[in-house]
Amino acid sequence: MDVVGTIVAFIAVIFILVLVHEFGHYVTAKLTGITVQEAGIGFPPRLASFTWRGTRYALNAIPLGGYVKMLGEDGEIEADRMRERGMSDAAIDRAMAGAFNRKPIWIRIVVLAAGVAMNFLLAIVLFAAALSLPAPALVGPLTVTTIQSDSPAQGRLQVGDRIVAADSHTFDDANGDFRFSGDLTSYVNQHAGSPVTLTVERDGKRVDVVVTPRVLTAEQRQAGLGPVGFTWDARTVTVPARAGNPVEAVSLGAQQTWQIAVQIPGALADTVAGLVGLAPNTGEARGPIGIAQVTGEVIKEPLVSQLAFMGLLSVNLGVLNVLPFPPLDGGRLLVVVIEAVRRRRLPAEREALIYVTGFLVLMALVILISIQDIARLPGS
Repeated sequence: MDVVGTIVAFIAVIFILVLVHEFGHYVTAKLTGITVQEAGIGFPPRLASFTWRGTRYALNAIPLGGYVKMLGEDGEIEADRMRERGMSDAAIDRAMAGAFNRKPIWIRIVVLAAGVAMNFLLAIVLFAAALSLPAPALVGPLTVTTIQSDSPAQGRLQVGDRIVAADSHTFDDANGDFRFSGDLTSYVNQHAGSPVTLTVERDGKRVDVVVTPRVLTAEQRQAGLGPVGFTWDARTVTVPARAGNPVEAVSLGAQQTWQIAVQIPGALADTVAGLVGLAPNTGEARGPIGIAQVTGEVIKEPLVSQLAFMGLLSVNLGVLNVLPFPPLDGGRLLVVVIEAVRRRRLPAEREALIYVTGFLVLMALVILISIQDIARLPGS
């Protein structure tokens, strides 16, 4: 049942994110007079479809994406087919009046960017909702559960120790030293390379333990090493919502969206470097399998965590789509900009080659990341 629940939850999340993204393309295309030939959720083969007001709406078998197919999106291919059937230029012009490629540059840019904009908007709404809810939080002291070998903690800390202070900074202190468990771990991280005195409760007594947190590289952190080298548990409490009103919630949601968005390109570059062997590893990059696995874990968490997780995925989808890489929206935007600079379209064959090549590279990256996802699965 856990596997079935994970798959259902994953499909539901992807469905919502893709639906919002494609809705942006669909609405702006309709509003600007572009003929939408087909709008679909998932990738073919087609499971079911119906036609309404000239547009076919399809539900497809592979629930990992979606599309809005517009007339003229592939250049003059449709017009060329009409000529082959013997249609006059006047008749072709009438049939192609709503073609994407015959609209002004600014309209095409708006339509292509609308999907990304909708994903960012959805992320802001989701984060705002999460920040408006009471949230679970871990508060100190911290109880040591495991100790890493060859770490500063080995031989100094013991499993079962309760860490109640660091350098005389205590939890729940009236002067506001530490409250949350993360306050202590942040303090330790900030003092990497310098001795830190941890006060622990052990066998009913308080003992001072001096450790020197190690300075870690990004690769070491990604490998699971910690500055001191222990895992811990702490008491969970419910804290009030961070946002006091809807305006503050939206403002904080926008800040959260921006903070995540600016980190994604660098993380993506590290991922690609790891996949091609230019870096030790690919970090925490996840493909469809990895995202599904995390989704299965998140659905067991409180609503606030689920909303934040969907917001994170929506930001990622938006940023990845805006990258100038065919056949993503950013790559198509780049082609439109090149056309504007050249003041003429790229040859249809060259444009098609760019999109096909980009798609193959993209699929190769997905496959490589998916192999890594499988290696992360329990029992692999």
